[in-house]
Amino acid sequence: MRLIILLLATLLIACGSEDKPANLIEQDKMSKILADVHEAEARVNNMHLGGQDSSLLAYQRLRWKIMKQHQTDTATFRVSLKYYITHPPAFKTMYEDVKIILENRRKAVQTVKPKAAKRDTLKKATKDSVSQPVKQP
Repeated sequence: MRLIILLLATLLIACGSEDKPANLIEQDKMSKILADVHEAEARVNNMHLGGQDSSLLAYQRLRWKIMKQHQTDTATFRVSLKYYITHPPAFKTMYEDVKIILENRRKAVQTVKPKAAKRDTLKKATKDSVSQPVKQP
């Protein structure tokens, strides 16, 4: 009997309401927010902060900045995320956009880094050549 009740409850929750929430974040904007959130998570992971509390505080601060930048709040973000999770086709499309956004950002960073490295080596080469006297035989 418990199993039947559990299955019915799960079915009702899974079906849910098909109505969109009034404050639903549009799919393209949600993709940008999620890309920023994933980037923030990666940043915090790369910080190698001492403890979990420090990492959580750093992530919460970054997430607050992201929500402010996109002119939304955490509650609206959560409601929208829950809606998209319960609608797999929209969720899949949205995450394909997130993947493209993150790949484009990665490519942009990779193209900037080699240019900066060339400038640094040029500066270092000129500094080294200027600072060291030329030996004459």
